[in-house]
Amino acid sequence: MYGERNTMPARKTNETTVSAVVQKLNYLHLTAMSETLQEMNQSGELYCLTPLEVLDQLASLQVISSKNGATERYKKRAKLYQPMADLGDILYQPERHINVAMINQLATNEYIANSRNVLITSATGCGKTFLACAFGNNACEQQYTVRYFTMTEFMDECHRAEDKGKYVKFLRNLSNTDLIIMDDFLLTGVTSKEVEYLYRLFNERPRRKNRKSFIICSQLMKEEMYTRMSTISPSLADAIVNRITARAYEIELQGRSMREVDIPAELERIKQSRIDQ
Repeated sequence: MYGERNTMPARKTNETTVSAVVQKLNYLHLTAMSETLQEMNQSGELYCLTPLEVLDQLASLQVISSKNGATERYKKRAKLYQPMADLGDILYQPERHINVAMINQLATNEYIANSRNVLITSATGCGKTFLACAFGNNACEQQYTVRYFTMTEFMDECHRAEDKGKYVKFLRNLSNTDLIIMDDFLLTGVTSKEVEYLYRLFNERPRRKNRKSFIICSQLMKEEMYTRMSTISPSLADAIVNRITARAYEIELQGRSMREVDIPAELERIKQSRIDQ
């Protein structure tokens, strides 16, 4: 009896303490720590660990939760055309001639850290946009800021910003974005004003030390890019193409249009074949 009277109040005191701590964690918006603490209390695990072990588990889960939340915010701001694109879903069919070693190298995001670009070219439908968005998602997961545009969208943004007297602010914000993805690059003709917009985009210097990186998706090879802009300004065309292609990783996708492929079924077939092996 003596032992029981001492045991029960101790348990009640612990429950009261846990409840108070949970309230404080919720007040601080540390929801992952709060929920985990309650689960540990209910399972009894809380009473099997030292205070330092408990704190380590709670802090670790909160870090993971915070990072996941930050990643989702990065992805939302990126405005990717294919927000679910993933490098793990690339179809490495022989006819596509995709350099696996290069994809793996780019997956490290060192090209962003080193301010290098990626130029993806192919005929329409061969998967340029998917690949660019997959790289964009991968960058977001490593806490790099990303922004996706089609070239038409970018030009519309520039025109609107200039009409409102906010063009310099718009450009400055972009200059401090780690990775800018420009899709359908030079798919249509451009005016002299729009060539100037491109020149400013590719040559605007950020406030930070490192310069930004670009992923450019186009149906045109670099010589064709120059030709299309040189009719307006050979000097600006040369500067733009040089900024894009100098030290750029170049990926030329080949094969048939991916729009003709049942991609989920093909991925499942590949997965099953690996299991069977």
